[in-house]
Amino acid sequence: MDRIIAKSSGVVELFAPAKINLFLAVSGKRKDGYHEITTVLSKLSIGDSLKVIRKSHSSDITIKCPGFTELENENNLVYKAATRWFHKSKEKWGVEIVVSKKIPPMSGLGGGSSDAISTLLGMNEIGDHRLSDHDMIELASSIGSDCPSFFYEGSCLAEGRGECLRGIDQKASGEILGRKVFLFRPSIGLSTADSYSLLAKSKAYSSKLWATNQINAWENDDLPIQELLHNDFEVPVFEKHRYFQPLFERIENKFGLSSNLSGSGSCCFSFLPAEFNQLSDLRNEVYRAWGEEAWLQNTEIIA
Repeated sequence: MDRIIAKSSGVVELFAPAKINLFLAVSGKRKDGYHEITTVLSKLSIGDSLKVIRKSHSSDITIKCPGFTELENENNLVYKAATRWFHKSKEKWGVEIVVSKKIPPMSGLGGGSSDAISTLLGMNEIGDHRLSDHDMIELASSIGSDCPSFFYEGSCLAEGRGECLRGIDQKASGEILGRKVFLFRPSIGLSTADSYSLLAKSKAYSSKLWATNQINAWENDDLPIQELLHNDFEVPVFEKHRYFQPLFERIENKFGLSSNLSGSGSCCFSFLPAEFNQLSDLRNEVYRAWGEEAWLQNTEIIA
């Protein structure tokens, strides 16, 4: 997937795809304070776009995020990515990064991490010298656990705290390529830290062996994709936020669709059959449950 949308002298525009977690198992807390995860991530056709603009007569890093002014600060992963790229490259110039958000924050769709990776790629495009792939992945790992996965083409498996990556078997990956996905999110986001805290309290962890066996079975064509779908966060999150499960059950009963939470939430997704013709009714069902402020989006899995 080529992230670059357009490029001119000192300016590059890039796509930052969203992701969903088809499978997410957490096996407990590690000695380093992170959680041990096993997850299958797939990129989506929906995403943010970033314009990275070189400012030769400045040394400032400026973040603009129209409609999301609360993200225009040094805590934004985009800012951290630019800062660390400059530190690693030793280059001295300024940059303005304009982030056009389509991925709602705090959704479990990886918007911030994907934006950070597109920032690194953009800085590499307009810089005087390119950092190596090894350096770029090292920077990504230092920014966030799921950041390195956005360097991968298509679906991938992430283990450890998210930094141990490999591609998914070509046949298994090919079978989900282009699958239609319906995203639906309530009007509130969920904090990743809070979701991990709920999971720790519930101790609803999965064994590493079970997680590995599930993914191997899927890649060996012994487990259909619908039976692979799993997210350990659903038990504790749904226990606290009681509005998820009733909607999942109505979608299952009325449309025959299974639904899952993506990442630590709050966005959910359902695979849509190719012949599905009840999209309007499905959307109305979500609006009735969660109100007109709910965020809905049709998308598909991309390479």
